Amino acid sequence: MSSTTSGPAAARRVRPTAADGSELLADKLRIPRPGVAILRRGRLIDLIEKAAAHRVTVVSGPAGAGKTVACGSWAAAAPGARRVAWLTLDAADRDPVRFWGYAQAALAAAGPLPAEAARALRDPPAAAGMPPRLLEAAQLLTEPVTLVLDDVHELAGGPVLAGLDQLIRHAPPALRLVLAGRCPPRLALARLRVSGDLADVTAADLACTADEADAYFAMLGLDVDGRARDELLRRTEGWMAGLRLAAMSAASRARGPGRITEIAGDEPLVTDYLWDEVLVRQPPETRLFMLRTSVTEQTCGDLADALTGEPGGARTLERLSRENSFVESLGTGHAAYRYHPLLRDLLAAERSREIPHEVPILLRRAARWHAAHDQAIDALRTAARAGDWDYAAHMLAEAGTAALVRSGATMLEQVLALFPAERRADDAAVAAALAAARLWHGDTGGATHHLEAAQRALERCAPAERRIIEPWLAALRVMRAASQAAADPGLLARGWTMAEQAQSTAGTQPEHRALGLLWFALGAARLHRWEIQDARYALSHACRQLIAGGLGELYARARGWQALAEASYGDLTAAEKALGEPGPGGAADPASSCLAALASARVSLARDDLAGARKMLDDADEYRAGRYQLPGEPPLSVVAGLIRARTALADGDATGARALVLRLRDTGAAGNPPLDWALTMLDGEIALSTGDTTRARLTLLPDADGPQAGRADSLLLRARLLLAEGDFKGALEAAGPVLDGTADEVTLQVKLAAVLTAAVANRRLGLTGTAAELLEQALALAEPDDACRVFLDAGQPVRSAITVLVPPTSRSAAFAGRILERFDTQLPHAEAAPDQAEVLLTDSELAVLRFLPSHLTNQEIAESLFLSINTVKTHLRSAYRKLGVASRRAAIARARRLDLL
Repeated sequence: MSSTTSGPAAARRVRPTAADGSELLADKLRIPRPGVAILRRGRLIDLIEKAAAHRVTVVSGPAGAGKTVACGSWAAAAPGARRVAWLTLDAADRDPVRFWGYAQAALAAAGPLPAEAARALRDPPAAAGMPPRLLEAAQLLTEPVTLVLDDVHELAGGPVLAGLDQLIRHAPPALRLVLAGRCPPRLALARLRVSGDLADVTAADLACTADEADAYFAMLGLDVDGRARDELLRRTEGWMAGLRLAAMSAASRARGPGRITEIAGDEPLVTDYLWDEVLVRQPPETRLFMLRTSVTEQTCGDLADALTGEPGGARTLERLSRENSFVESLGTGHAAYRYHPLLRDLLAAERSREIPHEVPILLRRAARWHAAHDQAIDALRTAARAGDWDYAAHMLAEAGTAALVRSGATMLEQVLALFPAERRADDAAVAAALAAARLWHGDTGGATHHLEAAQRALERCAPAERRIIEPWLAALRVMRAASQAAADPGLLARGWTMAEQAQSTAGTQPEHRALGLLWFALGAARLHRWEIQDARYALSHACRQLIAGGLGELYARARGWQALAEASYGDLTAAEKALGEPGPGGAADPASSCLAALASARVSLARDDLAGARKMLDDADEYRAGRYQLPGEPPLSVVAGLIRARTALADGDATGARALVLRLRDTGAAGNPPLDWALTMLDGEIALSTGDTTRARLTLLPDADGPQAGRADSLLLRARLLLAEGDFKGALEAAGPVLDGTADEVTLQVKLAAVLTAAVANRRLGLTGTAAELLEQALALAEPDDACRVFLDAGQPVRSAITVLVPPTSRSAAFAGRILERFDTQLPHAEAAPDQAEVLLTDSELAVLRFLPSHLTNQEIAESLFLSINTVKTHLRSAYRKLGVASRRAAIARARRLDLL
């Protein structure tokens, strides 16, 4: 698209000659001046200016990318400021004598040179493949000269390359090279690139930006809006010639600038350009290869071999990509390639003309290759394009779950829209996929319609497909019900029975995937109902089935929910194990990472690591910003809010905890009885923590005879209330079903709290032996997981019981000691002291303060420091005031938090 000027001005110039007197073509030594309006792109001029400071610069890109224009604009940007020798190459320049003659003439024409250098350049080349005279002249240069070799790809395969390699290796710093072309021929450039002596300006750098496109259209007088511009840049991928051709095509068809985006690869202007500049340069066998392998949006060596029936596809694709033949390598491993959209359009048109009988065969081959490589959406799309509906439906039955989870509902629906209407209504797999997509979009009404159609069509399925589709439909029904907080026990029981029965028969990967989805749906629904034990069981089975099915994306999510269920149950070791188990596939999605953070926060809270719990909750909030909710899952915001409320309560901030409960009740509890009950229990715990037994009793009254009255946590809260009111026998009676396991939903966490409640009640009744046994039992249950928070939540009665009833000879004495130490460092939230920077204790006050953890009396501290008892008391009063505390225990806790002890 570039030309050189001609006419009187050109005619008056001296025609260059070679050293042997033969005439050279002057145009080859002249910086090209385009014959059409071009956009001066300052960004590229600056980029080449910076790159040209290196010994060698490679400017590479496909035909029409703007390489020549960019280099020419740079060369002409500052006349006199730099010396540029220009040589435009063609295939004839593969002859060494011709090439070196032109190269010497280009340098001679670059401007005034030292006399010695000029004489050296007048001498003929010494040998066909070597440039000794040019190197000799270059050694004499007193200022840098840049030799631009345009269209350097024309030298590929020629004998001149050996000499050019020699020049590149031995040229002095004053001689710099710019190699511009579609690709650098096979020159020894790798060492220069590693050493920093070579700079690259690539096709990505040459691609037109939005601002440059706006400037280009304004220069042409075209009014193109931003949306049309962006669409054109997407279609052309910033290819400068594509923008020019689009403008020409719009003008020639009188479509107006608003229709400039209609450019396609089968446009005559585009077809002629791409045929002349790309396809005609390829041998016939390569053109046939491109026709066949462009049938898919992306390809790779293995897929290319499957499509063509011949080996060597990877080498051909790599060569086409390296030669900038509008074939792009995706990623750093050259595992996949894609054709430029406009070239792919052209190849599609040529394929329909030249090999139309092969198109269905190629599509079927592609569909089966994608299916074999677990690329469900691509397999479905290519099978649908081939009209192979039976195979497409079979693939959908086998890969529906994977297609939905990996590609999302929108993409799945786009593929399903290609199916005939009768297939969408009468095929069980297609109807189930449509139901799943609707459910993923939150359209439960639409999902119901398709679920009913799938159920009707299920009877016509072959046994193998039915073993896949039936659990899939059951999972969708459970998800739909759980999304509406209507997962009744009958529905869950039927799904549970089906899952248990399928456990022994699942053998194929699709069967494992469908069963994994069913177990996942059941686990999420049980969590919705706060049935933690069943949720743990279902989610652990879901993880195993999803691993067997190779569905790593959903496995990461199931594992996160399992870890959260284990932590809620109280098995902290199992929760950490679930979090640490790697799964198939790549990195987890934000929702899975959020679940992992929430589970870690729950573990930290159970271990009284409140700072760690808060950090994990903050991390979870960041992940939640990019999450998406699967149907049937408990809302992550609710789960996070409950853990944050418990963390606030553990930190002594009952007011903050109650505010969080109220917010959750206002935003999520309406129409959700299980959540309303969970918030009621937490509200009762907050009331008991502040000693408000009246509020705690009012909290329990509505549930006294309700459906949750027999649950272990309801009975525990009642036992703790009776204990606080002094009804010790009533407390033991209420805790009894929890202790003997006859209550509903007895978790390890609740059992530990019940054992501690019973220990305190027995002690208050004078049954110290029974109380001591119960206390030892609680310590033994909690020690493996370091679950000390439950002891702290039980309050001072448990601290007193541990102090009195756990002897130094106890197997759990060390753990009991750590719990007592944590009791001593607990500081009520309301007693928050000033920042450490404001706590300025004198040396005497610090000396007295550091005796407090020893439990010495004030008199004993005075004797140890050789002070009077009144002086010790004065120092303590001053230290307490500065720390913002009122008791010895609080002073120890505050001092430890400030690293003063």
